[in-house]
Amino acid sequence: MIAQGTIWAYLLLCLVLASLPWLNNRFFAIKTLTRKSAWLRLVEWFVYAFIALAAGWGLEWQLTGTLKDQDWEFFASTLFMFAIMAFPGFIWHQQRKKQQPVAE
Repeated sequence: MIAQGTIWAYLLLCLVLASLPWLNNRFFAIKTLTRKSAWLRLVEWFVYAFIALAAGWGLEWQLTGTLKDQDWEFFASTLFMFAIMAFPGFIWHQQRKKQQPVAE
């Protein structure tokens, strides 16, 4: 039962990390920027994806005591699942951008 709760907490962490670049204009949730470009958001998203992957490896090591060898298919599917988890934050960002008045 402890492992199931850990897995749900990990999935929630991944959801928050995947959406974080689109939820605010802070660079890595530290430095406030007036406007954050799409490239900067993607760089931040890839770094968060690596952090989530490292956290997953840590949980696997803690729960099983070993790390299973993975091929490229695992990493590709993990990256796409992280992209799907970023969808709510991305949609929220796009909807918020449409509501803001354009400065002339």
